[in-house]
Amino acid sequence: MWFATIFRRKSSTPPPLFDEAFLRRLERLSLQAQRTLRGTPIVGRYPGRQPMPATIFSDHRPYVPGDDLRYLDWNVYARQEQLLVRLGETEQDVAVSVILDTSRSMAMGEPDRLRLAIQLSGAIGYLALAHGDRVSVLAGDRPSLIFGPARGKMQAVELFTALREVTPTLRTDLVQAAYQIAQRSSRGGLVLFLSDLLTAMPMERLALILPAPRWQVMVLHILSKTETAPNLQGPLELVDSETGERMMVDLDTETLAAYRTAVQNWRSAIARQCATYGIRYAAIMTDWVLERQIIPFLRVRRFLT
Repeated sequence: MWFATIFRRKSSTPPPLFDEAFLRRLERLSLQAQRTLRGTPIVGRYPGRQPMPATIFSDHRPYVPGDDLRYLDWNVYARQEQLLVRLGETEQDVAVSVILDTSRSMAMGEPDRLRLAIQLSGAIGYLALAHGDRVSVLAGDRPSLIFGPARGKMQAVELFTALREVTPTLRTDLVQAAYQIAQRSSRGGLVLFLSDLLTAMPMERLALILPAPRWQVMVLHILSKTETAPNLQGPLELVDSETGERMMVDLDTETLAAYRTAVQNWRSAIARQCATYGIRYAAIMTDWVLERQIIPFLRVRRFLT
């Protein structure tokens, strides 16, 4: 994907990711995790699929020595003199893995995509930590863990510190990151990719590496108006942000119209591929305001609830 880049000097000290008031409001939400995911029972807040001894009744099984007597159905015993254990859904945690694309193209645009992706990673990671989930974040040229796996809201400071130290890299192998996540957890979990998708990420391979229903995959496509609707004209030298390759072009009205059509077709093709393989997809623009536009949008798209 070609687009022109204007380099601007940036401050060496990035501003804080969030303020405390935003984090308190964020805690009212939760990730939209599928019921098919398997976590650690009686730790998190998501309903589990596997029936276990519980006070909320859905089924029975015979009592076996060692069962907690609190879950015996004494009403049944009084009528039938049978010891039965009440079964029901218990709450569980979910393993949440965030894969952050740090390739050079993510640092382009105004505002740059990487800054927004870092903020989204922090917001999603904090939300998961606040609700007792196990959180991991992978980033870098050859993606590696920069945070986690960790659980508990007290780990949020470490998460934000790790994210503020993220810098652009030459490239990011998103498929390799998916392999790492799959190898780390045999139980599965929720995996969220944040990328401009200029790095190759074939959806069919992701579906094989992280198969449903054990895994739930979400993709947040980070886009900038610099690439979707460039305000450029005349003779220009374009630089491929991923490879550094250069191309001389003469942009007129017809060429720009063809480019915008190609970008729209590209986005539509990605959305169709995600839908085909059961991957949840949403496109986020870098000029959207996080709390007023992005969070409500993610609730509508059922990323958050």
